[in-house]
Amino acid sequence: MHQPDVAPLRVRTAFTGLILIYGLSAISCALINWWVARYPIGPWSVSDLPANSWLDNVSWQIFSLWWACLFAVCQCWPFDSLPHFWRGSATLVTAWTLGWLTAKAIFATGLGVSWIFPLVGTTWFFIAFFSFNGENWLVRGFSPARRFFLLLVLITGCTYLITHSAIRWIPAWWFPFNLLGAATGTLAYITRGMTQPAKAFMQMALLFCSAALCLWVSSAFGLWSSSPSPISGFWQMGTATADNHWLVFFMVSASINFGVPVVLHNWPFTRFPMPWGGLLACVFYIVLDIVLSFLLIRLVGPVFSSTEELLTYAYMGVNWSMTLPLLFGLGMSEAYLWTGQRTVGEWNDLPA
Repeated sequence: MHQPDVAPLRVRTAFTGLILIYGLSAISCALINWWVARYPIGPWSVSDLPANSWLDNVSWQIFSLWWACLFAVCQCWPFDSLPHFWRGSATLVTAWTLGWLTAKAIFATGLGVSWIFPLVGTTWFFIAFFSFNGENWLVRGFSPARRFFLLLVLITGCTYLITHSAIRWIPAWWFPFNLLGAATGTLAYITRGMTQPAKAFMQMALLFCSAALCLWVSSAFGLWSSSPSPISGFWQMGTATADNHWLVFFMVSASINFGVPVVLHNWPFTRFPMPWGGLLACVFYIVLDIVLSFLLIRLVGPVFSSTEELLTYAYMGVNWSMTLPLLFGLGMSEAYLWTGQRTVGEWNDLPA
């Protein structure tokens, strides 16, 4: 029986994956920017459109990704009987269609632009808590169809309660750290031996601690303000500064922190046993996020017409960096082990 490679460097897989993810990100972002400039999702006037069309782009693609992830955690139902490529393709097209409809519904139902971030942040928190970090613990063992509808009702109901209360939303600042912790296996390693739902609670606590540290450092460097958030006064976390440079960092991080480690098979950090390999990977990618954000901000003017246009390109990568691995297996079809790991993708068989 062939044993999985330990800490392999697979150049072809990495190169192909990076080209696909970020090539498709650039092309699709340009196409969507072109489309929403002519057929806006929001009710923007001609004078308002340049300042708001980035919201159409971002809300469309992030809701599309949410739907793609919901399908993915339910075995891509109702397309689960199709061959692998066609299953992923049908899921992707359906997710983009539902993403547009979801973004459009925010305005069609009279909610308006102030509801975009509350709905995005809260729906993503609950799919992470119940499905990604929670490993579908409430619906484990159910058929894909039943799992899909139960999760949809559960997340919709919980989102309604949060968004229609004084809480208003669950801030999404934990999101890039969740992607990084999941892609590197660091979250799974730290919480090995725990059972659900304690594991989900612990992972979310770790993520909020990481977000708190990030916001504290960002505040020290003048990228984060202590002013009340315009989204919700319930949270006393502050808000991004008016230049939106912190938001650029957030979106770049979300676009890098899952796809790049996955297609690189976490090399070279797999050469170090956990937790040191995982922690080194996390530090490396956070530094990379900062450097790339700084470089991209410098391109506003020479390349990007505004920070808002930069935000659309910075965030589009999160869609393709997750959908290509989750729906098509990019970077996830070849098994490998970290140094010291016994079973592929598993840490519970190590001493707690």
